[in-house]
Amino acid sequence: MGSAVRRDQARNRQELISAAVSGVLEEGSDISLGAVARRARLGPSTLYRHFSTREDLLEAVLDALIAPVLARATQAVSFADPAEAFRFVLAESCAMSEAESRAFARIAASGDRLGAYAHRLIEGVVEPVTRRAQASGCLYPGLGTADIALFVRMADVADSIEQRRTAVETLLRGILV
Repeated sequence: MGSAVRRDQARNRQELISAAVSGVLEEGSDISLGAVARRARLGPSTLYRHFSTREDLLEAVLDALIAPVLARATQAVSFADPAEAFRFVLAESCAMSEAESRAFARIAASGDRLGAYAHRLIEGVVEPVTRRAQASGCLYPGLGTADIALFVRMADVADSIEQRRTAVETLLRGILV
């Protein structure tokens, strides 16, 4: 019986996260927790059992939004050329749709805790390739993971995917040696 309960809890948690992501994309990051619970067809008490604060839920939304980018970025670990791996990961940072990128940026801008969390997520995406690029000497001296994560956040607030790609290409020309 315990595993059935755990599966049910995991399913409810995932339903809440999916409902929150779709709600944020459709209604904005100020969607009410009640609206999220209704979208998930679950009661508010179930939402609060999984996410005791709004910030906890929005962190889960940030995780969900960045997950595909992180999955693609892990492919770069197998690239032989550190500069090509770095280029790939930065280009993939633009892979979010315009709505997803806007939602990510708005959530990150909604408070210190969420901003710091979003920055740590981006650092997690860029850190492996940044370290390889530093070690190989192909990254402009003095730049670190936090700098690259900041550049990604700067590019991600562009108004369109094309503008984000242009921003990333411009950054790459300036930071790769």
